[in-house]
Amino acid sequence: MVQYESLNELLPVASVVHIALGAMALVLMHRSREREWNERFAGLIISWMMVMLGIEYVFSTLIDYRIDQLVAGEQVAVFATYESIFYSWMTYGESAMSSVLLSMVVILPLIFPFPLIQKESTLKICAFIVIFISMVLIPFDIFSEFSHNGALALLRWIGFFVWIPIYLRFLFGEMLYDEEGARDVSSVTVLLLLGVYVQSWVFWLMHLTGITSVYLSRWRVEDFVSQSLLSSSLDMVAVAIVGTSFLVLFLGETWRAFKKGFSAMNVVLSLVFVVGVIWYLLTLVNYETAESCILTTCQAWDENFIDWYVFTFQVSKFLFVPLIFMFILLNYNMIDTEAKGSKNITRIMVLLLLLVATSSLIEMIQIILPIPEMITSALFAGGVVLFIGWEERIMDQIITKKSSASESLKGLVDMKKLRVEEAEFRFFSISMAAVIGYGLLIAILFDSMGMHL
Repeated sequence: MVQYESLNELLPVASVVHIALGAMALVLMHRSREREWNERFAGLIISWMMVMLGIEYVFSTLIDYRIDQLVAGEQVAVFATYESIFYSWMTYGESAMSSVLLSMVVILPLIFPFPLIQKESTLKICAFIVIFISMVLIPFDIFSEFSHNGALALLRWIGFFVWIPIYLRFLFGEMLYDEEGARDVSSVTVLLLLGVYVQSWVFWLMHLTGITSVYLSRWRVEDFVSQSLLSSSLDMVAVAIVGTSFLVLFLGETWRAFKKGFSAMNVVLSLVFVVGVIWYLLTLVNYETAESCILTTCQAWDENFIDWYVFTFQVSKFLFVPLIFMFILLNYNMIDTEAKGSKNITRIMVLLLLLVATSSLIEMIQIILPIPEMITSALFAGGVVLFIGWEERIMDQIITKKSSASESLKGLVDMKKLRVEEAEFRFFSISMAAVIGYGLLIAILFDSMGMHL
């Protein structure tokens, strides 16, 4: 297993940022009592997803730290080999949080922007879905030595089967019938898809052409993961779905741009489109290196190839995802910024996002350009001063232009008027905290019992 100094430099920062933003968003969501039930519930789900991603990244950071120690020759008694790291509480904990997150991805499309489940007990139903999936997947994934990841990941793609039809319904409603408010619904649907799947979409052309299989195979060889025949077959179905779904969104937004004018969404999707094409070309150039792990001995990746990986996949996963999720929470009427004490927390969230974005971009530039740390520190300090000075203006720009997908839906489709009690939201949050505790407990117990040693 080859590790590179720059490969996961964003992991520690990402873990802290996700947990901090998720925790602050949870506080804000529980104070936003005047919002539509499905908007508030969706905000709650997104907030918990952020926390779970943060905890998963904590485990990933610990794994990388142990591997770096091993590569440097600093062997620790408990983690003296790659196998001892792979079969440890760190890997089990990472897998547990990934399974819980998978169950959250299942329920989010059912709630927002169009609530497919419209019952007063919706929160309890969704909580039980998460609990059931997590209780089954967490031990099963560890027992099977992660050999069914491809099959289990099909749950992750449920968003495509729900959100893509919703997007097309309201895209056609806007473009063909000039439905007022349809754009609010289709736009937030694209943002949700970006938030959940953008790190997969940077490889969209590789997915469509099937070249992704060589990368999946190399990753499994390096990480000692053997996949079942069913799992490997479903992997190829999944990547085809990913590539096709991106093309649907890209063509849909291009159509909208020709008829309604260019927008920021077109810029983002066009950027992902170009990145996907470049990834395909780079894969053709480095195909033999990727294939080496499967045929003979793993060859090291080219340094420029690694830098491109960091700039695309890592940035989209660790930086772009929290930016999208926080934009949805702040800009789509989920958070009540006027509630007591909410405005200060919201300001902290916005400043944290801006500072993390700045520091991450500076660090990325430093990877490829020989800029002294004194200059990058000065640039970062200048960014801090700028953001603090312009904080109020930035806040007003982000928060004042709010949209509400739920309000727009009421004028377009029939919606049940539900009154969800405050206790339901507390029950859901308590359930999510319990599921996280269950996952961590299983990871520790399985490690102490030496499941695979």
